[in-house]
Amino acid sequence: MEIQYTRDYLLTCETESYSPWPNFKPNQTIQLGGLWRSVHLYHVLTAADLSCAAWRAAIPSNILRTLQQFSECHAELIEMAQVVPDFYLNTVRKSPALTLLYATYWIYHSIEEAPSIDERMIVWENLDSQNLLQHMRFNASKSFIRALSKIPIADATHYLIRAIRDHWQVPDKRRLLQHRDSIKIENAWLLSCYPAILDPGIHQLAAEAPNYEEYTLVDVVCDLSNRRELHGWEPWPYRNMILTWEQLLRAYNNFFKKTNHFPETFPKPPVYGVTDENYHIEALTNLTALKRESREMANCTEDYAGPIAYGKSYAYRLLIPERATVMLEYRSGRWGIEEAMISENLRAVLPSTWIQLRKWLKENSELKNSSKLKLNNYE
Repeated sequence: MEIQYTRDYLLTCETESYSPWPNFKPNQTIQLGGLWRSVHLYHVLTAADLSCAAWRAAIPSNILRTLQQFSECHAELIEMAQVVPDFYLNTVRKSPALTLLYATYWIYHSIEEAPSIDERMIVWENLDSQNLLQHMRFNASKSFIRALSKIPIADATHYLIRAIRDHWQVPDKRRLLQHRDSIKIENAWLLSCYPAILDPGIHQLAAEAPNYEEYTLVDVVCDLSNRRELHGWEPWPYRNMILTWEQLLRAYNNFFKKTNHFPETFPKPPVYGVTDENYHIEALTNLTALKRESREMANCTEDYAGPIAYGKSYAYRLLIPERATVMLEYRSGRWGIEEAMISENLRAVLPSTWIQLRKWLKENSELKNSSKLKLNNYE
């Protein structure tokens, strides 16, 4: 990314340029839907680049910290912060989502161009939160304002705000949102499923741990509920029964087992992975990871789901010293390397890598002299 910092404190980042605080203004850019199209501004606010650091040095540190945590509309937020800094800080401390609405309220009126700073100041100085929401044709109840205040600053986006506004119209969804300690994008996605996921336990897990290894919670929950519905079962019978990822994956595996599918979680790998600066290999311990590897490497690794589930093979992702997929096979009472191929199976790994793989298998295999792997008990 090409960045230039001129003597008059103007910062140019690719095709965009920004005047410095306290006279910030995006230059050489346009407005789309009433918002500045400043695609590089977040980089300028957060990058370790010395030119970017020099440009943002004029921004008060307490304001800069909040700007760096927002994920969108940084130009409008800066324009607000430099004109009414105390109001900005007080509002962002109480409700980051409401701060975003104050900084961009006109886009909810289909106004193509942003109001002047003087026009915005009239709103900032005269409208409290309830009046602002009424002006924007939002629900202006105190409970809705409290719901907006539960959105963490990193999740404060127009998408999530609109989603909460729409979900608020449905009594069951509104009731769940009212009892949440925090409302994140994952909660909105779960409520957008059809049928909506109204389980408080899974919403708590989504807020606390939305990702786990290869998984995203929303993908697993939506896939499980959709599969159950296609089988004519109740889409989500687990209300307050799933509070951890272990319980969620167990329910996922139980479904596949009952419907005669390969389990999502594979048996314990015969050889553990190794991670250091010279060597990095990791076991593909679930079907999601296997599919991802097959996609990334453009190979047929996904077809090994059956042999892996039955303890006849096991797949690994090799990252260092070169990118490859390694397949182990159980034969003649021991585990051996069946193949180790680079992307698209263009060739086998280099001889030096092959030697390292054989050494890894010999030194790290705990089950090399044991019988075939047994399937995990998912009951």
